[in-house]
Amino acid sequence: MAMQSGFIKRIRDIMRMDAGINGDAQRIEQMVWMLFLKVYDAKEDDWELNEDNYESIIPEDLRWRNWAKADSNGHAMTGDKLLNFVNNTLFPVLKGNDVKEGDTIVYEGIKVTPATPIKKAIVKSTFEDANNYMKDGVYLRQVVDIIDEIEFDDVKESHAFGFVYEEILRELQSAGSSGEFYTPRAVTEFMAQMIKPKLGEKMADFACGTGGFITSWLGQLSKQVTDTSAQKQLDDSIYGIEKKPFPYLLCVTNMLLHDIEVPNIYHMNSLKHSLLDYTDDDKFDVILMNPPYGGHEDKSIQGFFPDDLASSETADLFMSVILYRLKKNGRAAVVVPDGFLFGLDNAKVNIKKKLIGEFNLHTVVRLPSSVFSPYTSITTNLLFFDNTKPTTETWFYRVDIPSDRKHFSKTKPMELKHFDDCIAWWNNREVIPDGEYFKAQKFTADYLLNEQGCNIDLCGYPHEEEEVLAPADLIQKYEEKRASLNAEIDRTILALSASLNGEPVNFDTQGTINACGKMDDLHKRFPEDMKKSVLQYAIQGKLVEQRPEEGTAEELYRQIQVEKQKLIKAGKIKKEKPLPEIAEDEIPFDIPESWKWVRIGALTYNWGQKTPDSRFCYIDVGSVNNTSHTLNKENTVVEAKDASSRAKKIVKKGDVIFATIRPYLKNICIIDKKFPCEPIASTAFAVMHCPEGLLNKYLYYYLLSPTFMRFANARDKAKGVAYPAIGEKDFFNGIIALPPVAEQKRIVAKLEEILPLCERLK
Repeated sequence: MAMQSGFIKRIRDIMRMDAGINGDAQRIEQMVWMLFLKVYDAKEDDWELNEDNYESIIPEDLRWRNWAKADSNGHAMTGDKLLNFVNNTLFPVLKGNDVKEGDTIVYEGIKVTPATPIKKAIVKSTFEDANNYMKDGVYLRQVVDIIDEIEFDDVKESHAFGFVYEEILRELQSAGSSGEFYTPRAVTEFMAQMIKPKLGEKMADFACGTGGFITSWLGQLSKQVTDTSAQKQLDDSIYGIEKKPFPYLLCVTNMLLHDIEVPNIYHMNSLKHSLLDYTDDDKFDVILMNPPYGGHEDKSIQGFFPDDLASSETADLFMSVILYRLKKNGRAAVVVPDGFLFGLDNAKVNIKKKLIGEFNLHTVVRLPSSVFSPYTSITTNLLFFDNTKPTTETWFYRVDIPSDRKHFSKTKPMELKHFDDCIAWWNNREVIPDGEYFKAQKFTADYLLNEQGCNIDLCGYPHEEEEVLAPADLIQKYEEKRASLNAEIDRTILALSASLNGEPVNFDTQGTINACGKMDDLHKRFPEDMKKSVLQYAIQGKLVEQRPEEGTAEELYRQIQVEKQKLIKAGKIKKEKPLPEIAEDEIPFDIPESWKWVRIGALTYNWGQKTPDSRFCYIDVGSVNNTSHTLNKENTVVEAKDASSRAKKIVKKGDVIFATIRPYLKNICIIDKKFPCEPIASTAFAVMHCPEGLLNKYLYYYLLSPTFMRFANARDKAKGVAYPAIGEKDFFNGIIALPPVAEQKRIVAKLEEILPLCERLK
């Protein structure tokens, strides 16, 4: 089989050497437009066999088979000739532009009219916003050759390509903003399964991204296909809209791979249509989707919506579109963030009133926060409703992280089996208590609308460990909470005014009397939460971009080991015992490909210990300010004869010290001052000297991160009784995400720009 498991890795390795590719998002987009042309060429083979007088919309010379493949003599375009062809002929023509030599048209740009069949029109719409990023024609040739190895007339290879496609989707999670197009397969499969597709129904996704929901719908519906008539019903059952070019390209490719020869997938903006102009012909039996959330739309978009539903928040607008485009007796399953549940601004309240008062919101399934990791850590929910009657009662069910996982990740994503308990409960519903919370519970519509005031943030999660949101997610949640509390305060004031005027109060004021206190708590928590968020974001490789020219952490690690061996040979530091290999279950999150997980003890070294023999400056745990993470200005000068038994650790300027005794674990600092006499630190500190290539400030910030603090505070590492501590061996066995040195510098610079802003919020 030509296609190997290393298909994507081979392409990745080549593209890394091309100066035009900047980051994973560009690499994936580059790969996908070539895959599209390869897939489309294979489909055209079928159409030519099955249709009389089939004519490609792509000019003959520009079809994949005629430029990507070698000729009969084994020659193929490469180098500058290939690059010139792609940039100045192929792309312009596929975008619909004529290619001229002087005044002569050499190639006409492809033309699309209302009469153009969809399977032909998708070529132009696919390439309208596509880009060729590669700048080296030789490397481009190599990538084309790898992609051309795939033979779609080989059933085994077509099946194997499904795994390649899945790998592309997984990589999207780590590709910056591209991750917004990806909904984990387990979620789309569960939602499609619960919606119970039927042949003859038509489903829609108005922000279809890469086509995950459509694929899951087709997978469920295909089980009912028994003949060609049923197959035609399946082929005609989908409708998708995607605004952004790259996911649209991937979605169309996905549909072609699923043998949907006429994919009803459109490259447009679902929000640019007057809500009140939709007719019954614009409505669907089923809607499955994950509306984009976190974004904001301008006034021009809001103008397409009635005043009471005109929100600036993208997810709210999509919810309104869904409500207006769901057929009578139709069914919907929709992903929404927590902010939709607890939000009490006018638009959200009105949408939820419409949802509960006119539709049957029968089930809310709450998902763990890491389901969409690493793209977002915002907790999400699945709304299941139908257009049959107003809501009478709504069930809430909470899906928990499985016992064998701490969190979900790109390498350990959520799987369909993790919904097994929910599926079993779905068909036999009952209340499931869980201490002060509950795992499953039902509420009446009256309770949700009136007593809760449309705050349906119910069925909470008992947090065993601190939740650290990404900076953008944290800001979004903060803004939503602030808006919700302001709305709650306003409602209470209105109720107060009504009561003073002798009017009845139509909601439970007990739920709102603490709103001002909650607002105060929100403001107090936010600066520290933002600091933690930014630190976490930084050590995950998301704060600054990766640059291929800066090399890899693997190369840096080898350089550091060479330096350490020289110091050992010179007798300046002691030889260390071999450290264990890093196990998969130790890795807390995914990191960029150019980074490396390394044990702290493998990167750093210390200067050993000594018993003071003369006057010295003593650095005790109390010498470090655990807020500013600086040493006290005053020096504690101690005579040798008065030295504490803990005064033994040698420290030098530039060293990073970390107090290992609880509750002083945040007593961390860099030795950055001059002392009047030799400094000696307490044995309560882990001392780390950073070799060339490891910035002490990067190490310092990593040690302050929520991830490392959780590691240091882990109960299984607590030693001692009166003052439990993390043992030195355990500490240096801790792992650190190591970036290339140039990236370390940019991370530190960005942190020192952002963190003072967090302090100003206090």
